[in-house]
Amino acid sequence: MTDTILQACTKSFKAMTAYLNAIAGVPDYARYLEHFRRNHPGETPLSEKEFHKRATDEKYGGGKIRRCC
Repeated sequence: MTDTILQACTKSFKAMTAYLNAIAGVPDYARYLEHFRRNHPGETPLSEKEFHKRATDEKYGGGKIRRCC
């Protein structure tokens, strides 16, 4: 019974984490891979490091700091 409760809590926590990350705009590498396999068969996906670097560059302008002051 305890394992079942723990598994349910873990599943709920992961779902909530994924939801909050989506709202905050945090890139999801697993979702990217699933999309890539489905839509780009035979091509090589970005590594996780490359994926996150590209996402950061797109969000923050490629390393160029944009600020008013």
